[in-house]
Amino acid sequence: MKLPRLFPLLALLLVSGLASAQEAPAEPAQAPAGSLTPPPLVGAPVEDVPPPPEVPLEAAAPTRPSVSPEALPSVKAAPAKDPVPRVAVEVLGGAAGGVVGATILGSVGYLLGSATVGCDECLVMAVAGAAAGGIIGIPVGTYAGGRFMGGRGRVGPTVAGSMVGWGATFLALTLVNSGGTEAPPAVNAALFILPVVGASAGFELSHGKVWRLEVEARASTPSVSLMPVATYSSKGPHLGLMGSF
Repeated sequence: MKLPRLFPLLALLLVSGLASAQEAPAEPAQAPAGSLTPPPLVGAPVEDVPPPPEVPLEAAAPTRPSVSPEALPSVKAAPAKDPVPRVAVEVLGGAAGGVVGATILGSVGYLLGSATVGCDECLVMAVAGAAAGGIIGIPVGTYAGGRFMGGRGRVGPTVAGSMVGWGATFLALTLVNSGGTEAPPAVNAALFILPVVGASAGFELSHGKVWRLEVEARASTPSVSLMPVATYSSKGPHLGLMGSF
């Protein structure tokens, strides 16, 4: 019989099965502490933020106050200058021009008279030349002095003012030397300052007129200015340009 041989084999199988059943179960593998995954990020709750109020374009753009042309710096620079120094230079220039002109043309008249009509009439030619030189030299000297000091006067009004002064001088000489009495020589010489004063007055009057015309021309000239404008609304930022004409 083969049954007795099977008993040892069955016993061996039973013993090996009991030994394997008594082994402890393997513990699950644990990841090292350095490689732990962070927890998932949770976003903060979104709050309801109201949109910014809409700002109209007119309110966002700064408004500039209207400025008169006389208040502009370029226009105020001209009348800010003191006219007294300019007038003083005009008077000195007119007096110097009259003296120089009278001396030059008086000398020319004297030389021409000596060569043509003789010495008896040369004094008449010298006086005529000196008078012509004074009439020409006073407005020329006044105009040169005024322009040197930055004046805007014109030649025509300066000459006209000088001629008015000459008329006033001859009238005053007639009045002060009438009645059989003659005025002192100093008074007669002082009256010849009137052409210089008249030439300076004509230059200053024309200077004021020219300045007013320049102010009106600047005021009537159209000017265009552009200014960038930025505003923000619920639809986002907006950029633009604002112009004034």
